[in-house]
Amino acid sequence: MASIIKRKSKYSVVYYYTDEKGVKHQKWETCQDHAEAKRRKAEIENQQGNGTFIPPQELTVKEFLRDFVKIYGTSHWALSTYESNCALIANYINPVIGDVAVQDVTPKFVDEFYVRLQKTKPVAKKNKRPKSDYLTPGTIHSIHKILRFDMG
Repeated sequence: MASIIKRKSKYSVVYYYTDEKGVKHQKWETCQDHAEAKRRKAEIENQQGNGTFIPPQELTVKEFLRDFVKIYGTSHWALSTYESNCALIANYINPVIGDVAVQDVTPKFVDEFYVRLQKTKPVAKKNKRPKSDYLTPGTIHSIHKILRFDMG
């Protein structure tokens, strides 16, 4: 059984599921409008009733970004953007938050990540010394653009 809860201007579908270990969890899925929430609620209840419901998996940020780059990045980014974004993911995102479950990424978690990036030393490129001691606001903004695309 699922329910719909209004949260500011959006709606959330709230339901319970049991994971592969037999542990019961509550899941909130945000929808843009009430009609979308009603459709999602009916879909969840139908799948749970038929026994075809697949519970959310513990997908890590690293796995999510790998799939995102493979599906979206290869077809929508220019070559230089693709290379730059892959380098940002490999050098700054995956080493810090790559092993975190996507479901555990909250606004507070992301804010703490950005604070940590401000104190991170840049990676040397092609044997060139970095121009600054810490990541520039432009680099942090580029990382933010990547995360905004796929996590939001």
